Amino acid sequence: MLFDAFISHASEDKNDFVRALAERLRKEHIEVWYDEFSLRLGDSLRRSIDRGLAQSRFGIVVLSKNFFDKAWPQWELDGLVARDIEHRGTILPIWHGVDRRDVLAFSPSLADKLAASSAEGLEEVVRKLCEAIRPQGSTLVVARDHLIEMGYRPPVVTDDWWLDVAAAAESNAMEGNWQEPMGWGRWGFPLPESSSEPAERGFRLAWAAAQMGWQRVANLTPITQITPPEDVHRFIEETPGLEAMCHVHPRYLIAYAPQLAIPSFGGQFEPEIQRLYEDSLARGLESRRRKDRYGSALTDDGLPPRCDDEYVFRDQEFGRYSPSHIACGFVQGNYVSNGPPVRFYEDPEYIAWLLSSRSEFLPQPVRMVLTAGMAAWGVWPWNEWELNRLEEDFGYVRSEFDGQLERELGDTESADAFCASADARADAVHRMGFSAELLGLPESGEALAERLLSPEFLGPFFADRARKRR
Repeated sequence: MLFDAFISHASEDKNDFVRALAERLRKEHIEVWYDEFSLRLGDSLRRSIDRGLAQSRFGIVVLSKNFFDKAWPQWELDGLVARDIEHRGTILPIWHGVDRRDVLAFSPSLADKLAASSAEGLEEVVRKLCEAIRPQGSTLVVARDHLIEMGYRPPVVTDDWWLDVAAAAESNAMEGNWQEPMGWGRWGFPLPESSSEPAERGFRLAWAAAQMGWQRVANLTPITQITPPEDVHRFIEETPGLEAMCHVHPRYLIAYAPQLAIPSFGGQFEPEIQRLYEDSLARGLESRRRKDRYGSALTDDGLPPRCDDEYVFRDQEFGRYSPSHIACGFVQGNYVSNGPPVRFYEDPEYIAWLLSSRSEFLPQPVRMVLTAGMAAWGVWPWNEWELNRLEEDFGYVRSEFDGQLERELGDTESADAFCASADARADAVHRMGFSAELLGLPESGEALAERLLSPEFLGPFFADRARKRR
């Protein structure tokens, strides 16, 4: 869970009570979530409560005349008490501008639930909530209980597994500075803030444990930029805690899975991604109107980009970024010096996938710009010294032709003049064959090598190299 508590409330009560309550709880270092739980006529109370409890330790429900004016069906009101029993006392009611008689008139079951009252004053309400939300206890027991609530079955607290969790919960070397996203690892997200208080330490330990688990799955499966979107969504939905984390940090999500930024590929995250894109587009268009210089070197028209890098696939003009810049961001992330680490394969694997029918789930314009961008980027030709990681991580078997294609490309000025030797072709077939086997592509190494060596692919490579040399 990402929050200590969510606050379910009538939208009319936000300004006169709920906002002040949330701000005061935050001063007590209690993470609260309340903007999305502003209830309006027609909302489902039980669905709202269930959604909140999936991502919060406690649910604070502000019972007021405005709340009851929503005319909840009786089964919805009774459901609050049922949820409280089911979740072992995690629903904390507050009476705001009402007394027991008022609550009794609307829901006898709610009237019997011990509640704080805003009539006692904000400070007293906060004190009572803090007592319920922050009980003192063992850090490991707190962490274990959080993991159980998420849906995990952690071992007993004496198991050595907890030593690995404690190590994962240690502050990464970059936490707290501008490069923090780089320190969490692939499919890593910011952990709750470090603390010496057992309840808060346990909260961080629990999330570190959950993250350790889904990062292992993401590497073994693997879940990468080239994974079909339905498989990415299945991974997120079937992994306890990850869905909530992705909702809170959608920019991290689309760094690890940029394919979800493509319109209609975002699934449950579609509204959040669209909102982020629209905000970014508005800033970009204003910057273009002013003809700012920032980012203008990255575009094809000398003006600032239409949007931030991570939303290029959502923009009908790809943000006006160059294809090579788009491909670079897709493979290694858009913020190499301070962004989340996203690369899983080497460049030729991404090229083999783009040249294969496996990438046909991409819209044709996206596939075309990525393929041209990978060619133009120009960093993909491999040599015998750059194969070490491939050999160590993926079991690459070297051949006597390794690097021959790179040498011949370096000695040729244009796609028209290029004619690969038998050794260079053997190098391409071997490398593409390895990529096909590693990625499970249906094509042979020979078929992919033929596409790699075609003028259609090599044309952007030579053209961009010539441009850089001018």
